Amino acid sequence: MDQYEVIFLDDDGETVLDKQLVNKGDRVEYKGKTPEKAPENQIKYTFIGWTNEEKLESVQENISLVAKYEQEVMMNPIEEAFYNATLDTAKQAKVNSTMQAGQKIVGQLRALEKDSRTAEQIVSEVLKNGKTELGPERDVER
Repeated sequence: MDQYEVIFLDDDGETVLDKQLVNKGDRVEYKGKTPEKAPENQIKYTFIGWTNEEKLESVQENISLVAKYEQEVMMNPIEEAFYNATLDTAKQAKVNSTMQAGQKIVGQLRALEKDSRTAEQIVSEVLKNGKTELGPERDVER
């Protein structure tokens, strides 16, 4: 039976992390420890897989696979605190905005319930005047 060499390389393309001989058509899995890359210039690296991973399902030739890493910018503690505070503020602003919109809709629904006009009459008034007042306290001449 034909055998092929499968080489797992770090992202430098030279450092061999694992090397295996595999029978033609066999599936192969990486047997080493999870690849790691040291942080540099405030960038952290996380291993996310291999180039040409699909070839691991059924080996048909000698293959070399290279580790892929995802980059994440690292922040110093002060930057991280500012980032988190900003994120919390933005989340709270969104919550407040959503609550205000919801309260406005509820108010409009309550006003519609008190209004003696039909929906068609209200729409007609909006189309004619560009606006309308809702509820019993409306001050619109008829």
